[in-house]
Amino acid sequence: MRAESQDKLLCLKAGLLCVILFFWVSGVMMICVGISVQIKLSDVSIVVAETSSGAPVALTVVGMIIFFLSGLGFVAAFKEDQVLMKSFAGIMLLLFIIEIIVGLSAYSYRNKLQRNVLNRFLKVLSKYGVEKQITRAVDGVQQEFQCCGAGNFTDWFNISAGIAQNSVPKSCCRIVQPQCGEDAMERREQLYQEGCVLKMKIWISEHYDVIGAVGIGLGLTQILGILFSCLLVKILQEKYVPVRGAKEAAR
Repeated sequence: MRAESQDKLLCLKAGLLCVILFFWVSGVMMICVGISVQIKLSDVSIVVAETSSGAPVALTVVGMIIFFLSGLGFVAAFKEDQVLMKSFAGIMLLLFIIEIIVGLSAYSYRNKLQRNVLNRFLKVLSKYGVEKQITRAVDGVQQEFQCCGAGNFTDWFNISAGIAQNSVPKSCCRIVQPQCGEDAMERREQLYQEGCVLKMKIWISEHYDVIGAVGIGLGLTQILGILFSCLLVKILQEKYVPVRGAKEAAR
């Protein structure tokens, strides 16, 4: 193999391995974030799981897919295996297309998703005082996001179980004290009046830059990984096809 082709091969392998390393780190980070949401923020994750169909679990699963896909890419690059390299590039391309479809769908249906979250959150409130785990989780969310109810604090007035009439839980109070949630309309200045769905939406909006940067970085990494893989396969084909041709000519 010519020295120029050998240099290209080494450069492409080095570039691909760097991309795979970044991809692997991204997968590990996604797994850690998904697990931390479920463990360290258990109160929040219970309510979030009720309203968002297990988003933390989905994040963990995607991270695991990226983790194992990175391993496949590393083995393919290290062994210079064309079949594994093509499989790695194909799976990465498929994953990239799925990410685009999911992202566009989430953006297109963002208003509908917010309405669904609002309706599901109201159903969660109806379990307050009935299911101990839900009760503790809702209190945790309201204190964490400094909010009250799903749309606003008056949502609690329609809840028949768990709290007194025209009252809200103590977790709605700016300063938690005994009976601070009773006669909520008269004491509303002492309460968090904004709903939790809006507060969570604001929190997500404030982190759009970070989420967007991670998404763009991951997308560019995948594009580079696909490009390097295809170029590496091309050079490997140039490396081995002439060798086979020379052997056949020598017979």
